[in-house]
Amino acid sequence: MKLKGLGLGRNGKASRREQTRARIFRAARKVIAKHGIDDATIRKIADEADVSPALVMQYFSTKAALVQEVFLDSNKILLEIFADKVKSAESFHQLTMSAIESFLARDLRSPALTRQVMAFTWTWGPEQEEKFRTTLHDMSAIIADSLAARFLPQDRHLTRAASFALINTYVGLLRIALQEDWPPERVLTAVEPSVRIILAGLEQVAQKADAAPGSE
Repeated sequence: MKLKGLGLGRNGKASRREQTRARIFRAARKVIAKHGIDDATIRKIADEADVSPALVMQYFSTKAALVQEVFLDSNKILLEIFADKVKSAESFHQLTMSAIESFLARDLRSPALTRQVMAFTWTWGPEQEEKFRTTLHDMSAIIADSLAARFLPQDRHLTRAASFALINTYVGLLRIALQEDWPPERVLTAVEPSVRIILAGLEQVAQKADAAPGSE
C-alpha cells in the first residue's frame, strides 16, 4: 500500500519531506506495536523517528490522524488474504464469508488499535470522518467487485448495495466483539445469519430482474 503523499522526485527518489513523513510513519507503527495504543504518545513517536514532536504534528495534525493511517496501512494484509480466497470461492456465501474472515485478520490483529480507530470516529471532524467513510466504501467495493465478477456481472448495483449492508453489519458486530474480546470464530458465527439473509435477498432480486420482460 502506497503511503499518501509518498511520491518520487525527478531523479526517482523520494523527496526529503516524503522521506521524513515515511520515517515518522514507520516510527509510529513501531511505537504502537511496542507500547500499545494508549502509551504511544507523540513524544515517543518523535523520539523513535529522531524528530521533534512539533514536526510529527506538522505531518499528522493529530494523534488520531496518525493512528488512522497506521490502521489503514494494514489493509494490505486484508487484500493479500482475500485475493487468494476469491479464486476458489464457489458461491455467494463462501466468497462473502472469506471476505469477512479477511477483515477479521486485519481488525483483530491489533484489537487495541482497531478499538481506538473506532472510538475516534465519535470525535472526528468532517475531514477525518470522510476518510473513514471512504474506507468503508472501499471495503464494500472489494466484495461488490468480486461478487459481480464471479456471479452477477450484469447486476453490479445490486451487489454494491448488498456488500455495503454486509460491511455495516460486520462493523456493528465488530464493535461488540472488541468490547467483549470475542475470538474470530464467535464473530463469524454471529455474522453468518445476517450474511445468509442479505445474500438470499440479493439472489431473489437478481432472479426477478433476469425474469423481467426485456431482460436478456
